[in-house]
Amino acid sequence: MSGASEDPFHVLLVVRVPVEAAEFAADVLWSAGAQAVEEVRHAASTDLRTHLGHDPLSVWNSLLETTPLARDWAVRTESFDGRIADTWKQHVSVTFVGDVRITPAWLASSVGPQAENTVLIEPGGSFGMGDHPTTRATLELALGSRGTNILDLGCGSGVLGIAICRVRHARVVAVDVAPAAIEATRHNIRINAVADRFVLAQGDARCVAGTFDLVLANILAPVLLGDADHIAARVAPRGTLILSGFTDTRRSDIIARYSALGLQTRRETHLDGWLALQFERL
Repeated sequence: MSGASEDPFHVLLVVRVPVEAAEFAADVLWSAGAQAVEEVRHAASTDLRTHLGHDPLSVWNSLLETTPLARDWAVRTESFDGRIADTWKQHVSVTFVGDVRITPAWLASSVGPQAENTVLIEPGGSFGMGDHPTTRATLELALGSRGTNILDLGCGSGVLGIAICRVRHARVVAVDVAPAAIEATRHNIRINAVADRFVLAQGDARCVAGTFDLVLANILAPVLLGDADHIAARVAPRGTLILSGFTDTRRSDIIARYSALGLQTRRETHLDGWLALQFERL
């Protein structure tokens, strides 16, 4: 008699929000490590369904510290068949940003030897295949910026830090509040052979000491605004800060907040309705 097979069913997080809060709530889930978010609309509310790892309620509870509004939303869990969920991998392809080739890890054997400009990514339970507009816009600005001492805030799958690390032989400190993101980044720095140049920690800008030549923060606008003092403090003199994770509607708020902290806007990139801003420490 053969042994029991691995249980294919996993836990799905379902968040019910008012219709007008659906876009913001989806951004919160992306920041928590969602690979995809399904919206189911009702008359006066919207259900957002996503996968956040084996213990989604713990991930969700960790978000409540930085997103108080989420405490008013109804949350429940459902089970789903992981054999069906994994079919999305059949539709993911290589993403190019400048000379960097971001390749799904399961396609590695089909793209040939791994050159320095190739990044292998397995998202796991994190946010970040590298194809989201905010990731591409941030990486585009980062590749044109100086610095080999890098801080990646809200690292997701680690794609940004790994890309800079590989093409520039940089040293990277990567942090994220989501346990699934830390797990995914740890796996990805190993398969990209850059673990010796990475420091990885769960947390936010408050858990990091010192300053960096280049700081990347692809996070939601409320967090960028609320944590601005701590994020700006990590940028070295003449250093560069790149912010993304928001649309043009938050541009003026973010520029005003960081300008007041001694950072001057240098460049910006718009991509599919999303925005990335590059600042320099005065």
